[in-house]
Amino acid sequence: MSAWTRPTIIALVLTPLFGLAALAQTPQFLGSHRDWNVYAFTEDSQKICYMASEPKKQEGDYTRRGDPAVLVTRRPAPKVVDEVSVQPGYSYLDGSEVEVTIGGSKFALFTRGEHAWTKSEDADQALITAMKQGNDMTVRGTSTRRTYSLDTYSLLGFTAAYEAMVEACRG
Repeated sequence: MSAWTRPTIIALVLTPLFGLAALAQTPQFLGSHRDWNVYAFTEDSQKICYMASEPKKQEGDYTRRGDPAVLVTRRPAPKVVDEVSVQPGYSYLDGSEVEVTIGGSKFALFTRGEHAWTKSEDADQALITAMKQGNDMTVRGTSTRRTYSLDTYSLLGFTAAYEAMVEACRG
């Protein structure tokens, strides 16, 4: 067997298996709660749940961008961690921060590539608490092209979606 034939045969044999693994990780839609949707998938035999929403209003000085979203992800093992993240539909400016405003409260998220996160688990919990209490939330970020976006998200249904996510990832 030649040096390149063996890897080719192995790849052909394993392709259906990788296809099934990818299929198993396709998120399962668990329900909609007003402006928030809840999903679950399995990764490394661990159930991961998340909730997501798209902005109701998009403003800024950009010319084009992908689809923005805010997510809250729950990873139950080895200890429960709830993580808030923002996907703006573009790459953030290196070293920039994202400003999230809910009512009179402001939160700063750090950026890396096309994502932004809070700086600690305590900051995640504070942001989630504010999201449960608020009506809407704005997210302002700066792209690598130094354009900005200001997205307004509805928080209607956030608490119900959060509770559904917690319940789905309980076991």
